[in-house]
Amino acid sequence: MKLEALTLDQCEQVRIWRNAEMECWRTPFMLTKQMQDEFYEGCCNRESPHRYFALVRTTDDPIQGVVPESGFIGMGGITYIQWENRIGEITLIINPVERGDGLGEKAVDLLLDHAFNHLNLQTVFGECYHCNDAWEFWGDITDKYDSPNTIQTLLPKRKYWNGDYWDSTYFSIDKDDFNKIHNSK
Repeated sequence: MKLEALTLDQCEQVRIWRNAEMECWRTPFMLTKQMQDEFYEGCCNRESPHRYFALVRTTDDPIQGVVPESGFIGMGGITYIQWENRIGEITLIINPVERGDGLGEKAVDLLLDHAFNHLNLQTVFGECYHCNDAWEFWGDITDKYDSPNTIQTLLPKRKYWNGDYWDSTYFSIDKDDFNKIHNSK
């Protein structure tokens, strides 16, 4: 898998995936094509405090021994970057039919490597609502960094969805902890 520049067409595909999973996102409304186009124009440029990427499968990402075709599988990024504090928030959406094969963990590793070793951030944080099945995935990601500098915590009743309040898992990953794990492999 690799990170590439996100195209407007890929951004439109992400809008379709995103609108099918409203429980996962902070914005509680469907995005229109015009809204997504405006997002792309405003956020996918060098002046923005956001860095979004297309997640592209390469032929070295075998699934159960089968080498798949390469191609666009999702979008990820480091958003709301505060350069003065060297922090940013991670975001990730994978095509629903591509989930469950370890691609999410590979995508997170690529995004964190970019954040820490190319953007020179110190901390990357994120939040995942428990009405989203991926919340346990994010807990597993942070569990591998056994350090007081990399944390996860439960925030009660953070999202109102479908008539219920849902908790969220908030997490923070430190550059030194990431590099300690990934440089020892």
